[in-house]
Amino acid sequence: MNSNKIIAWMLIIGPIVTFITGFLASILIGQANTPTEAVQEIMDNQNLTTILTVVNSLGFVSALVGATLLSKTMSGEDKPGGIVAQISTVLFIGLVTLAIVGSLSDLATVGAIQSKATDAAINFSNAVTIQIVGGVLWNGLFFYWGVAFIIFGIAALIQKRLHLIVDWVFVVFGTIFLILSIAPIDLGQAIFIVFGLMVVNTIVGGVFLLKGK
Repeated sequence: MNSNKIIAWMLIIGPIVTFITGFLASILIGQANTPTEAVQEIMDNQNLTTILTVVNSLGFVSALVGATLLSKTMSGEDKPGGIVAQISTVLFIGLVTLAIVGSLSDLATVGAIQSKATDAAINFSNAVTIQIVGGVLWNGLFFYWGVAFIIFGIAALIQKRLHLIVDWVFVVFGTIFLILSIAPIDLGQAIFIVFGLMVVNTIVGGVFLLKGK
């Protein structure tokens, strides 16, 4: 299996795993509005939280690693838009780092809840703090995720790397992610539609790459 196929499968499988586990978590564990509510929901579903969080993290990080490697193949001063692709590669590397930490914040919360070193009240307080820090990490991740997708989409358009529609969707939805990360807009369940469309687009991009586009 060559490198393009490995990257393609990461772009296909990673988003699917991320979306399914994220959707299951929202149904089975809940959608807390505050860090305190999130901790309470996690306390009530510690084993399920652990499983879904780990699997979700593996899928999410895999998808971003795939995007990083794809962007790297597009980089180089000898390629049209190569410098643009280099910028998106650097951003994706940063996103992978944030994703590794941020996507496991619920697992860290479970650890804080189960800690034997302190009493239950302190454990709960520590868990809330972890959720607050995790929220900050996710805010930064979503902002630069949008920026990275915009820049990557532009590079892909210049190089005609995947497909015209796929490349444009990266730009458009990258812009939407960017707006949602800085504007006080609560989409509620509709966020799954936005995220789902981006998941589908990433999967389609992986399919084109797999077919040797």
